[in-house]
Amino acid sequence: MTDTSPFPSGLTTRPARQDDLRAVTELLRGSELVDRGEAEITPEDVASVWSMPDFDLDKESNMIFDDDRLVGYGEVYQWRAEATVYPDARDRGIGTGLVAWTEQATLARRSASEEARIGQTIIDSNHTAIELLKRNGYTRRHTSWALRMPGDVEIKDQPLPDGYAIRLFDEKDERQVFQVVEDAFNEWPNRTPSTFEKWQGWVTLRDDFDPSLVFVAIHEEEVVGVAVGLSYPDEGWVHQLAVQRDHRRKGLAKALLKTTFDQMRTLGFPEVGLSTDSRTGALDLYLDLGMEVRESYTHYSKLLRPAAIAQEADG
Repeated sequence: MTDTSPFPSGLTTRPARQDDLRAVTELLRGSELVDRGEAEITPEDVASVWSMPDFDLDKESNMIFDDDRLVGYGEVYQWRAEATVYPDARDRGIGTGLVAWTEQATLARRSASEEARIGQTIIDSNHTAIELLKRNGYTRRHTSWALRMPGDVEIKDQPLPDGYAIRLFDEKDERQVFQVVEDAFNEWPNRTPSTFEKWQGWVTLRDDFDPSLVFVAIHEEEVVGVAVGLSYPDEGWVHQLAVQRDHRRKGLAKALLKTTFDQMRTLGFPEVGLSTDSRTGALDLYLDLGMEVRESYTHYSKLLRPAAIAQEADG
């Protein structure tokens, strides 16, 4: 039988299982430590994808082993791939195999009539991974930045227009908050709309979700803006920030950030940060507040198969 595995001989692979969560997280953290200089990903981050109702762990994840040792991991979810090789197992062709596997898994999950595209977001300092993707036909799509607020910088008070207020999140706000976030991100070109259930898995159903780090902007009893904070071991993090289109340019985003950052500092977080990308146009807002770019990333994408075009029958 012909070996069709994209991985070097001698390695074994299998899909991840729920009880592999810690092992996969430790692999990803080991890669982060080398590629970024620090490790931040948590089991809750990994579980937030694994818990998505349309994520198939058996078909969309792959663990690569050298004997019994986990040396690589990949997953695909919708149009996005995450893949890494443990640092001391690199330069063996495992990364090349993971690129091929992510493409195969993406094609398998798309019907022949659908467009099939896959992409990965790579930190700009990881030149080896970037060159690997470029050699395999991936091109730049957008840039993202991780920003951090220096501990000695305070956001100035942000007075709100009449009729607006900011308060803590309440469970009854959940669907309104989802809709504000969903509407804002659906302004991005070619975005696949999400669902309330997916958003819950990504936010409120996470084991580390803390409602004391979530604030909403209110106008006439309606939620028109939100800042969702998360707590990590070494920093507070703004997971999502959104304001309804009709209520922008009123200072709501800055006021939400000030309230959230102040709360994080009150709770003792040594650092506070967030990420944004070139599709939002929000980088200048964060820089104006005094935040500093910590890292930059680029998303590389590849069209695997265009959408089929229906052909009219000859008359």
